[in-house]
Formats: sequence, structure tokens, C-alpha cells
Amino acid sequence: MSPQSGRQSGMTRSDLADPGASQVVLIGATTYTRLPSLPSVAGNVAALAEVLRDEALWGVPAENCHVVLDEASPREVGRVIRTAAASVAEGGLLLVYYAGHGLIDPLNGQLILALAECEPEVPDEAGLPYDWIGRALAGSPAARRAVILDCCYAGRADNLMSAESPAGTDEVADVAELDRTCLFVSAPSNRRAAAPEGEPYTAFTGELLRVLRDGIPGGDPVLTMAAIWRRVRTALTARGFERPELRERNAGGSLGLVRNAALSKENLAGRVLRGGPGVADRDLAGGRILVLAHDESGAIGVDLYGRRAPLPDEFGPGWRDLMADQSVRYGGPVARDGYIALAQVRPQATPPPRFTPIRDRLGVLSLAAPPDDLRHTFAWIRVFSGYLGWAPGELESYLDSGALVRTQERPPA
Repeated sequence: MSPQSGRQSGMTRSDLADPGASQVVLIGATTYTRLPSLPSVAGNVAALAEVLRDEALWGVPAENCHVVLDEASPREVGRVIRTAAASVAEGGLLLVYYAGHGLIDPLNGQLILALAECEPEVPDEAGLPYDWIGRALAGSPAARRAVILDCCYAGRADNLMSAESPAGTDEVADVAELDRTCLFVSAPSNRRAAAPEGEPYTAFTGELLRVLRDGIPGGDPVLTMAAIWRRVRTALTARGFERPELRERNAGGSLGLVRNAALSKENLAGRVLRGGPGVADRDLAGGRILVLAHDESGAIGVDLYGRRAPLPDEFGPGWRDLMADQSVRYGGPVARDGYIALAQVRPQATPPPRFTPIRDRLGVLSLAAPPDDLRHTFAWIRVFSGYLGWAPGELESYLDSGALVRTQERPPA
């Protein structure tokens, strides 16, 4: 009597990289001698470091998370990246993030990440060529590599983050792309909203942080780079910004970055849900669904008031004497050939080992328990045939869409 979810998610589930074996480099440039300052970049780097160090989301150790803020020397920035890239252990992820002005070398089209003393006319003299990052990643033992670039292509003489350039995001992605690396790059824009004045983060990284912190309702337990990209792209497009791009090789988009925070915010076990207005699923319409179990692996529940059928002959007199009524209710479409016994423990009674609590004194009782030992333990026992099952994140998706609605009802007493 340990029911399992009967519905499977069609999405790919990815495992998190080992945080202790991983290395993260977060590079931010906020002040420049020849380019507009970007004060929100400091907030980008600090917040991203906090999120990635959060054990509830990933938990990379502080000593493995290297913050490089307003470093003028490209050699020093390159040294930090090379050291981190060489230090990734088996099972780890190498993540490199840059926020600041992005320039394109006018001679060879190479992407240059602008540092403090970078000059637009000769960006290679004081900027960080992306090729340096590419070489460091290529020599890394890391099997998982991700690069996130929140930058523009050319500087302008105002407070815009982005700059006008004939090059598009695809060109920058192609220049920066590296085998076995997932590249997530913000789109170029000549809109002031790209770095909204007074906001703590740039537009792109602000949406990225929102996804990492809040998760994706209905998503998988681990957020992949591709899932994050889709969510960020939708949000930025809705706000009128350019669409970010994702480039991957060898399924780099399936790299897991953080746990899905949306799945851990509320444990619905013991709650009663009902079908929402106009719901088409006949197993939900008009039902009152008691959630029996809910965690990152999914959820199961039974319809408290499903249609009744006579109690089968396999339930002997000992069990019949304990039943609240002499019937079995339809609990749901999954595993109809099995039974689930819902029971409530009497006050001060000690439940048997084969009783799994749900909430308070309510729980699921294994029908393998000897009925004679239960006579003074439970206030009532109800039997259900079948159950409803949801894959990871699916129950949350049903609630978000309105197919299921929370109620204030309590389970039967």
C-alpha cells in the first residue's frame, strides 16, 4: 500500500553538479574611464553570488565562488579564470559570468569584455578578449561548462548599457561558442531600459535572478540552462526588451544550474483541493482531492467523495468491523487494482509501524497490518480504489492554471 505516481513527466530531468567540485567566476565592471558607468552591475554580481551559494538552491562553497569586480587588468581577470577552470573536480561545473560593456574588435570581430580602462577605438588594449575565456575553458577538466554574458557590443556616450552595433546576438554567440559549453547571452539593445535607472540589477540579470530565486512552477526539480533561458526570454520579451539567446553543444542546454525553488515552497500534503471552474478532467471536476503526499518527486491524492462500490469479499470480518462504511470509494484512475486505506488515529493512541502520517492524526494505513491489533487505535478507516498521481511540478502547474483550487475544507473527521 505504498502508491507511486502513475503519471510521468515528458521533460528531461537533470542532476545538479556537485557544488564542492565546481568553480564559479563572476566578473563585473561598473566604472570606466571612457564608457558610461554601470552601477547596477555590482548588484548583479553580489546577488548572483548569494543565489549560487544558497544551499537550498545549489550551495557552491564561498571559496569556490570567485568575485572579480572592477578589476582593470585583463591579465589578472584571465588568471582568476584559468585557475578556477583548472580546479574543477570530477562531477563539477565550471560557470563563468560577465556583466559590463561588451565591445567588438573592429579589426577581427572578436568579442571583447570591457574592463575599467577599455577604450572603444582599441578595445583589445585594455579589454578581456573572450578568446582568453575560451582557451581557459578548453583546457579545463570540467565536463560541464556554462558561460553567461550580460553585455553589449560597443560603448555609447550616455548611460545606456547597450550600444549600437550591426552585429547581432547570434554573431556574438558564434564568436564566443565553445565545444561542450552552454552559452547564455543577453541581446544587444540601444534601449535605455536595458539597464533601467534606479533598479538594483540590469534587465537581463534581474530576470535571471528572479527565475533562480523563485523557480518555475510546474518545472522539473532541477532548472536547466535551457529552461532558465526560456523563462528569461519570455519575461524580457514581455517587457519590450531584446530576446536573449542560448547556444549549446553536446546538449549543453540540459546542464542543471539550481534546484527549482517553486517546488519547495509549499507542502500540500493533508490539504483538500477541488476542481477549478470549467476543468475538463473528469477525475477533477466536482471532486474533493485530499493530497496524501507531496514533495520534489511529485504528488498523489484521492478523491474523498468518489463513487462508492461494495466492499470486496477480500476484506474479512476483522476489517469490516473497523470500516467507517461498508464500501470502497473510487480514489482515482491510477492503480485501480490496489487499495489505499485512509485512517485517523484516536487521541492519545499510538499508531502502528505500518501507518504513514500525512498531517496531524491523519495518515495512510497498510492493509497488511493485522486488523485485530487496530481496534482501539483508529477513530475511522476508509478504503479507496486507485489514486491520482502527479509528476514533479505537475500539481503546482494544475494550481497555477486553475485546474485545481485550494479549499479551506478539512479532511473527514
